[in-house]
Amino acid sequence: MPLDLTYEEITSDEADFIISLYYAVSKIYKSGRPVTLVGLGHELNVTTTELSDYLHFIVAILDKVEEE
Repeated sequence: MPLDLTYEEITSDEADFIISLYYAVSKIYKSGRPVTLVGLGHELNVTTTELSDYLHFIVAILDKVEEE
């Protein structure tokens, strides 16, 4: 493992949120709607500002869902 990579521990609440985020992205994508922060915010009942902190997760999840 390269030494320049950092390890960040997440809480169980953050892990649960990321799982919820996965299901929301999947639901929106499979329904044929574009995956947007506004749409995700509506699905998860959170603000787009809060979601912007998870943008890298959203992009990674979307890539994975598109591959499925």
